[in-house]
Amino acid sequence: MSERNTLAKIKAVLGMDLKLEQMTLDNGAILEAEVFEAGQEVFIVTDDEKIALPVGEYKMEDGRILVIAEEGIIAEIKEEVAEEEKEAEPEAEVEAEAENVTPKKIVESITKEQFFTEVERLESMIKELQTKEELSAEPKVEEIKHSPEAKVEKKNTFAKYNNRPQTTEQVVFNKLFNK
Repeated sequence: MSERNTLAKIKAVLGMDLKLEQMTLDNGAILEAEVFEAGQEVFIVTDDEKIALPVGEYKMEDGRILVIAEEGIIAEIKEEVAEEEKEAEPEAEVEAEAENVTPKKIVESITKEQFFTEVERLESMIKELQTKEELSAEPKVEEIKHSPEAKVEKKNTFAKYNNRPQTTEQVVFNKLFNK
């Protein structure tokens, strides 16, 4: 993280003014960054939030090309070369399609992609757990049931408490219960 990014984050936490530059892509999407140079964070500005710019190359209104190698981080800004466009006619078709894409559509596609990757990850985890259960399935142990035939000897104790002399009642009970 560069000193500039660190300073910007400190200013944001302290509530100090943070001036961000804005640039517009050919398709009208508004990008925002502290400074448009390599290594800086860049975001797509929508009505209600800022979203990190996805990986790819983006043509700006002034003719430069913004290259994003890591999501939300500017890799480089190139000047447009006319010869490259002539050789890369299939890319022109992709750019024409990109012009029809609005920031909301980009956000929606990113959200759907994240959703489906998460669903696939969860499905694979479920399959793994099911195979583990099948492998570790042990034979069931029979439950122990109460046997009414088994007699348990109950002790009715009228013991001497703290070596005190026994009362007449205690002596009688002890003789009745063979103690």
